[in-house]
Formats: sequence, structure tokens, C-alpha cells
Amino acid sequence: MYQTFNSTIGIEPRVLIDQGILTQYNYQNLVNRGYIKSLRRACRNTPALIDFQSLPSRFKKEVIERFGDPKKTTIRTPFKDRLENDLEAVKYFNDFTLDNGFGLPEKNIAEYVANAIILNATRKLYNDIYSKTRSLGGRTSGILEEIFEEIQELPQHTYPHSLPSNFRRFKQKYREYIDKGYKSLVHKGFGNNNSEKINEEGKRWLISRWADRVNRVANTEQLFREFNRKAKEEGWKVLKESSTIYNYLHSEEIQHLWYGHRHGELKFKEKFMYQHSTKLPSMRDSLWYSDGTKLNYYYQDENGKVKTCQVYEVMDAFSEVLLGFHISDTEDYEAQYHAYKMAVKIAGHRPYQIGFDNQGGHKKLKSGNFLSKLARISIKTQPYNGKSKTIESAFNRFQSQFLKQDWFFTGQNIQAKAIESKSNMENIMANKHNLPTLEEIKAVYEKRRKEWNSATHPHTKQPRIESYLNSTNPDAPEIQLWDMVDLFWIERPKPVMMTAYGLTIKDGGIAQTYIVNGKDGMPDLDWLKKNIDRKFIVKYDPEDRSSILLYVEDKLGIRYAATAEIKVQVARNKQEQESGDVNFLQQMDQRIKQERINTVEATESILAEHGARNEDYGMTSPNIKGVTNIKRNKDSYGKVQKSISNMDNEDDDELNIYNLM
Repeated sequence: MYQTFNSTIGIEPRVLIDQGILTQYNYQNLVNRGYIKSLRRACRNTPALIDFQSLPSRFKKEVIERFGDPKKTTIRTPFKDRLENDLEAVKYFNDFTLDNGFGLPEKNIAEYVANAIILNATRKLYNDIYSKTRSLGGRTSGILEEIFEEIQELPQHTYPHSLPSNFRRFKQKYREYIDKGYKSLVHKGFGNNNSEKINEEGKRWLISRWADRVNRVANTEQLFREFNRKAKEEGWKVLKESSTIYNYLHSEEIQHLWYGHRHGELKFKEKFMYQHSTKLPSMRDSLWYSDGTKLNYYYQDENGKVKTCQVYEVMDAFSEVLLGFHISDTEDYEAQYHAYKMAVKIAGHRPYQIGFDNQGGHKKLKSGNFLSKLARISIKTQPYNGKSKTIESAFNRFQSQFLKQDWFFTGQNIQAKAIESKSNMENIMANKHNLPTLEEIKAVYEKRRKEWNSATHPHTKQPRIESYLNSTNPDAPEIQLWDMVDLFWIERPKPVMMTAYGLTIKDGGIAQTYIVNGKDGMPDLDWLKKNIDRKFIVKYDPEDRSSILLYVEDKLGIRYAATAEIKVQVARNKQEQESGDVNFLQQMDQRIKQERINTVEATESILAEHGARNEDYGMTSPNIKGVTNIKRNKDSYGKVQKSISNMDNEDDDELNIYNLM
């Protein structure tokens, strides 16, 4: 009957009117005149409440006679009016972290906060009633059950609690809350997919068996049987369903532990490790990718055997235009060199950056400074990380959309799983005699490349080649003639020594000898004798090895020394000598004699300055063998030159034999 509102004793006016203590008119008149004080206005599901002490004396006396003195009567505020928001509970459940590192779902947070609010009110109300009842000597055993009955009447949409609807279980939950607080409200097995049925030792055993790469487990059914046998031996709890194991192993916080061992570490890296989100270039020649792969065509070699070969491609990352390529048996530095050279010729510009995989001959290209000269930045892509190389994705599409059209297609690379990506080997083997030759394969491949470059780019929606040609890059300078010379002459990794035979270099098991010639095209003997035993850094163009550049390295750095050309070779026997060979031999014999004389005279001149010639000691200087019988101390330098020019053919023949021995 009586209620306490904000520490004030109140009573519902509807009760007074219904009991005939007040009429509706009298009540409204007293309220309007201010004789009755309102404590709470009426609203939906909540009746109005007035201050008992504000009633006029005649009405107050009658209320006491009918309902008793409120000071001597236990007054209880309705339970729902005692519910107060609990900010500490809101913070606790919002900050709560599960074993898997995640927080609680919002639905559960609202549920647990409602539980805390209701149990907080239960504790306060219980303590209040208990103390008043006990002070009056009343019975206290049924207090919690009376409160429980009121909780059942709370609207669920307003208070979405999950407290038990059974009083015995509610009583147990209430006591747990009093002892442990908010923590007791979180379900013990929350988010564990029933894995609480497996003890910690059993969980570790499951991971070890599932990750075993040698004694492999075929499936969870096998593991389920093995686990239950192990459980009986170890005294663990036996499982009823294999799904318990599956749920545990595939839970988000567990699967990373076995994934790499079962499927491969690279698969683990791709699935579980952080992946960068990158943007492709917005202009041409900003980034070129290069890579070598199998050319997905079968061909017939000269012996009728079915073979495949390699192709090395250079692609512009912005437009996906295939700029340069080279087909060969293997991915070596020459294949890469030729592909880049073709790309530069087509582009007409240097790229800003090059991305390559550091496989094959890239190390040789780098040692020759080719890549660093070609682009401002040359970076090897991460190994075993296909996502870092756009060219691999593009080439897969090139294979599936263009190369696949030809009947001699080998199928896509090994990673492709779909049956459409495979070749029709029955048809190929039945027609291997009709397979194209290698030269025909090259022509077909070049045609498919043109089709790819002319096809629409998936992002720009324009033909790839148009996207490339319509783009400009201010930081990719145009290639000039001297750039081509500088770019495509490769430096050999080791210096080569000059000898009297010239300078010999070997590539691919083939030796080639070079000599420095004078302006007249004949070997420069003076230069040669001054550079015997000197080691030279050699630069050359792999596509044109008729000449090489020689450099020396000293304190000032690397400096150009000379240009050497392929050394002339002549036949030893007269039968196979050509007309030009004889003339060359004669001229060279005369020049060799002249150089010998020049050298002797230069030394003799120095000796004469210091009185150190043989003649100065009363002795005779030896003749220059094979040149002249004239003694050096009797004839001047000029007379010797004259004698050489007047020598007959017999002397020449003798010297030819001498020179060739």
C-alpha cells in the first residue's frame, strides 16, 4: 500500500479514490490548490504517487484507520524502481578479453550488464528488507524468493537479462555474484566450441599429431579414434564426437600453430602473415618487372623430339605492356640482357625502377653494372613471394587468355589446379609430328604478345599499348645513341692480361683474341710493347663482339685505355693463305723489325749518355738477329731503316717463317 520514493512515504491516489476516501473531484481540486504534493506523475505501466504527509488531516486519519500507520508498516519500493545503471559493469564487460584475444559480443555485453544491474538491486533490497524485518522480529527466510518473483515480471526488452528462471539456480547465481562479482556472470565456456572437454595435455597432443609431417593424420575421424585410445591410456576424458576435435583445431587462436606444418610454411605466410596493400604506378616506365618462365608451347626439334623452352619477359607495371622478351633453352644472363635491350629500344626511355627475382644471370648483370646504369633503382623482389611480382599475375592471365588458344599449349604453370588450365596430351602426342619448329613457335609467341598488348587493360579500360603510349613520365629520360652504347656494353667481372698474342677472353667455352690497331687498321706495336703484362678491365656488347673496350684502374679510378678488335688470323701453310694474308704478313714483318730496331736504338742512346755501351768497354754489341748483319756500332739508325726497306723477297720469306714459328 505505502511506498517509499526518494526517502518520502507515498501512496497511490488511485487507491484513495477506489476505497472512497477521496472522490476524483476532491482529489483534483486539492492537487490544483496545492494541498496535495505529487511525488511522481503517472506514465505507462507506472501509477502516480503522492506524498502521504501532504494529505489533509481528515483524509490522513482515515487512511491510517484503514491501512495502518506507515511508520509501523514495512514499506517497499517496487523492484523496478530500485534498478540503477552500473557504469562499472559497463566498463568491465566492454574491456573483457577472451582467451582468443577478442572482446565480448555486444549482445552478451548487454546481457551481462542487465544481470549485474538486477543482482545489484537484489542485494540492496534484500539487505534493506532483512534489516527492517529482523528489527521488528519478523520472519526473514522468504525474502529472496519474494524478490525473485518480482524479477520474473521485469520486461525482457528493457532488461535483457539471462538470470535463471528456476529459484534454486537463481539463488546459486546470486551467491556466486556476491562472492566473485562481475567475473561470475561470464559463461565459463564462452567461445571455446566445446573444447573445454579436452584438457591442456590432450590439446597439445592433438596439435602435435595434426602437425606431424611424417606420420601424417589423414582426417579428423582418424584423429578422433586415436585421441580416444590415447585418452583411455592417459586417463583423459573420452570424446563423444569428432566435431569437438575439429572445432578445437580450426579455432582461430589454434589453427596457425599447425597450418604451416600441414600445408607448407609458404601457405602459412600467405594466410597468416601481414600483407601489404600497394598501389601500382600511375605512369609508364616508373616500374618495370622482369621474370623468366617456361614458354607454354610444345615444339619439335630437329631430331623429332617434343621439347619446351624458356622465355624471359620485361613488362611495364603501369600498363601491363610486354616490352621485351627473349626465348632460349635456359634463363641465363644473355636472355635477360636481350630482353632488356629490346624493352629499351621499344620504350625509348630509361625506367625509373626495375624489379627482378635475382635468379639465373641477374647477378652477372649486376656485376657488370648493367641494371644500375639502366634504372635509378634496381631491386630484387622477395623470393617465394609471388604477390610481390605483378608480372607473375599478368603472365598467368596471358597464358589463360592468349597462349591457351594454340593446340600445342603445354598448360599453365604447376600452381594452376583447374582442368581447363591443363594441356590435352592425348591430342599432342597423337600429332607430335605436326608440332611447329622452334622458329615457328617464336613467330606464334610474338603474335600472341601483340594481341595481349592490344587488348583492353582491366583497370584503364583502354588497350594496354594505348595506355602506355599516352602516358608520360618526367623522371624517365629519353634514350640517346650514347645511352645505348653505355647501357649495353657489359663489364667482365675479372680483368684480363695483355700478352704478345693479344688479349684473349672466353665466353661459353669459346675463346676470342683481340688486339689494339692503329689508325691504319694494322696492329699498333708501339702500344702493344708498352702494355704487355698489363691487366685490363674489359667491356663489350654481347650482340656485337667484333670490338671491345679496354679500361685501366689506378688511383684516379677506372679510365678508358683503348679499343681492341678481333685479331687477324692467317694460315700457316701457303696453300690456304689468301692474297690479303701474304700482304699482311709482309707488312707486319717489316713493322716488327722496325720496332725491334727502335727499341734497341732507344736503349743504346741511354747507354751512350752514361758510357755504358759494349763499345765503351772495348767490346762489340750483338747484331739484331733476323733483321740485319750490320753491326750496331758502325751504322746509324737511318742506315738500318734504309737497309730494311731494300730487303729482297728471300729475306721476307725467311722472316715469315721466323715470325710464324
